[in-house]
Amino acid sequence: MMVRRSGQITVQAIVFLLVGLLLGGAIGYLAAPKGDPQLLEQLDEKDSLIQQLQQDLQEVTQQLEALKEGSTITITVWAIGPDPPSEYRFENFKLAADILNVMLRDLGANVTIEIEGQFFARPVEWEQYRQNFYQAFEAGEAPDIYLTGHEDIGYLAANDFIIPLDDYIEAYWDLIYYDFFPTLWESVKYNGMMWAVPQDTEARPLYFRKDVLRQLGWSEEEINSLPEKIKNGEFTLWDLLEVAKEAVDAGLVERGLVHRVKEGYDYLQFYISFGGKLYNPDTGKMVFNTTAWGLTLDWFYKAVYEYGVIHPNQFSGDWDADFHGPFTEGRALFLSGGIWHKAEWINKGLLTEEEFIEVVGYALHPASKEGGMPVTLSHPLVYTITTQARDRGVDKIAFLLITLVSLPTFNSIHAVQSAHLAIARSQISETKYAEDWFLSDVAYMLEYTTFIPNHPDWGKYSRVVFNALRAVETGDMTPEEALDYMVSELQSQIPDSIEFVE
Repeated sequence: MMVRRSGQITVQAIVFLLVGLLLGGAIGYLAAPKGDPQLLEQLDEKDSLIQQLQQDLQEVTQQLEALKEGSTITITVWAIGPDPPSEYRFENFKLAADILNVMLRDLGANVTIEIEGQFFARPVEWEQYRQNFYQAFEAGEAPDIYLTGHEDIGYLAANDFIIPLDDYIEAYWDLIYYDFFPTLWESVKYNGMMWAVPQDTEARPLYFRKDVLRQLGWSEEEINSLPEKIKNGEFTLWDLLEVAKEAVDAGLVERGLVHRVKEGYDYLQFYISFGGKLYNPDTGKMVFNTTAWGLTLDWFYKAVYEYGVIHPNQFSGDWDADFHGPFTEGRALFLSGGIWHKAEWINKGLLTEEEFIEVVGYALHPASKEGGMPVTLSHPLVYTITTQARDRGVDKIAFLLITLVSLPTFNSIHAVQSAHLAIARSQISETKYAEDWFLSDVAYMLEYTTFIPNHPDWGKYSRVVFNALRAVETGDMTPEEALDYMVSELQSQIPDSIEFVE
């Protein structure tokens, strides 16, 4: 979408006005006789420069006259949930623009910032969102600010969709960016540069129904101690299947475990639990641990066909019918989800706050063996600035807006509304965030988290993983066949981007 301007005034022109005034002063100083022969000699040598500066000043004067009629600068923002409660990833820009416009008026600048764009929510999913962006970019109508998952940075940077932001971040470092959690900055790096600003982060817990466990004969003490037992490696993934099977066999639930129904990243936690690694920073390559993937595929196969606790078509299901509904209605015992789902359930009216407290528990994803380390996965979403924004001359204004929405007050609106974790230390003590008991309670999970690689070929790795897991659950492949498929596809598609380890 092209930038609309009144009087054809660009952001660069506004900056140029300030520079031009400075140049004008310099011209006046240089042109004024000082009686110094050496200075006069220097002036003779710089006649051409002065003429150029005078021409620039004339252009600036014309632009200044145009500014008297006012200028509107439109910044286009794209953001996605896809969960509806995350709408403030987009709406915060409108709030920030309102404040920026007040500041501009108070400074006497006849300039107005407007926000256009859209927030994408279900039924739009990530893959469609990305394709929409690539198509818009191809048409020369990419947004100026593009929110995406941090794992897309490698591909976007390598293909010149976005610009590096090191200089921009440094300019505002002392305002807010110094206070960001350091691990978040690591998530936006690629080839030694920072390409985005973290927007939020989260953890992916294992939810469980307390009421179902009560019906299984668990005491309140046993229920309340389950998160700690998982943290200590006393309750494993195999224990999860045993308890889930017990609940299904007793007729207490229809499904023992529900997980996401579309391609994503949540299931990578199971691979990590079985000892898998995703990235080798020493080689810059993604990692495929054949032993860990073999164990992961076997676990999912047994969960469906031996324990009978996962539906064979879970990966092709519907979010409401096969994910939210079964768990919030008490028809599923465990749910592998994200902390944002708590906000989604309450905002949709699927559970009240009181019901959530009474019947829902949450913990890390268990280790694969006793005494092992539990896991979670964080998927920071990030704001990028497109190369087309730079070409339009709105990159600095776009980054200023990103900085404003990164301030604790703004980001806490989003964090509390959508149940996401803080991005800055000071945000934790910010009133709106600090009052949210759930966010405070799950913050410890970040000590057990990992990130997806920022590699240009991550999307290909991810798609192969999803296809293999779905085929195992549907019974179209055995775990052994699925492992062979994964190795063959990755060796064929991205042989130079991945290393295979046992």
